Amino acid sequence: MEDKYFYRKIVDEIPLPVYVFQDGDLVFFNQAFVDNSGYSRNELSSMSFLDLIHPDYRNAMMAQTKLALSGQYKDLPQEPEIRVLRKSGEARWVRIKPRIIEHNGQPAVLGIVTDVTGYKNS
Repeated sequence: MEDKYFYRKIVDEIPLPVYVFQDGDLVFFNQAFVDNSGYSRNELSSMSFLDLIHPDYRNAMMAQTKLALSGQYKDLPQEPEIRVLRKSGEARWVRIKPRIIEHNGQPAVLGIVTDVTGYKNS
């Protein structure tokens, strides 16, 4: 029998932010995601994923996500770099490694995030 708490603990120990979103909602995120966003778990649980994306990148992210979920993933950037917003309002550059997974029988997006702000600002 799988121990979901064991797997949750493993993912929470990963130092990179990890998330899953489906239908615009965050359905999973690890502790590094919480720490990097500046929001609490409760706040994130009630937010749209797009609330965390800088306004300049929201339309592109929505379009790319729709393509990915419709099976056209090969046409998307494999590691897009976008700007995200922290709770403080600070904009950060991140590189996302997205994957399409299944959650509750429906497609969802799993993402692993790397902050690349230092590279972009140098």
